This record gives sequence, structure tokens and C-alpha cells, in this order.
Amino acid sequence: MSQFKVSAKRHLLKTISYRIISTAVGFLVMWWATGSIKFGAAFGVAELLYKPIQYYIHERIWYRFIKFGLVEVKPIRKIKSEKKPQKESTLLTGLPEETQQKIKRLTYTKKTD
Repeated sequence: MSQFKVSAKRHLLKTISYRIISTAVGFLVMWWATGSIKFGAAFGVAELLYKPIQYYIHERIWYRFIKFGLVEVKPIRKIKSEKKPQKESTLLTGLPEETQQKIKRLTYTKKTD
């Protein structure tokens, strides 16, 4: 199972999509209840301007402060154990110190013709 971080952009997009649906429903209900398309449109515009701000703030408060319904998901991957640091090399060979000591003991002779 993957873990996702929920961004503020997601909350903003949810706000916009919710607002479109809610404004259309509010407009249709007010038009049906009053019989006036002007009153329905005025209600829809007022609701369209105010309610996104209210919803966004409400959503962020829930996300930040209210922990109801959240379930902690533990990662599936095992955390890699830290490797023991190798002894630092004093030569440019990059080999461990023990190997470097063996190399130092070697003697080289030139071939003569």
C-alpha cells in the first residue's frame, strides 16, 4: 500500500468541485422554491462567493487539528540498517588499512636484461 501526502492543492480542488455542484443545486432549489430565476441566480452568486472560503477553512481545520477517523499506516519497507563505517584510508588506493599495510610490505625489483 502506498503512502501519500495530502497537499493544500488537493483541498483547493475539492473546494472548487464541491462549490460548482453545490451552487447549481442551491440555484435550482431557490428557483424552484420562489419561482424567480433572478432570486435563484442571486442566491447562487452570493453562495458561490462566500462558501468556498468557508469550506476551505473548514477542510484545513479538520486536516490540521481533528484526528478523528485517521488510521496510522506503518511503512511496508524495512528501514535499512546502518552499515559499520570502514576504516579510513590513508593512501589513495581506497583500500582498508590492513590491506594497505600488506601492500607497503611488498618490494618490487626491476627486471634487468
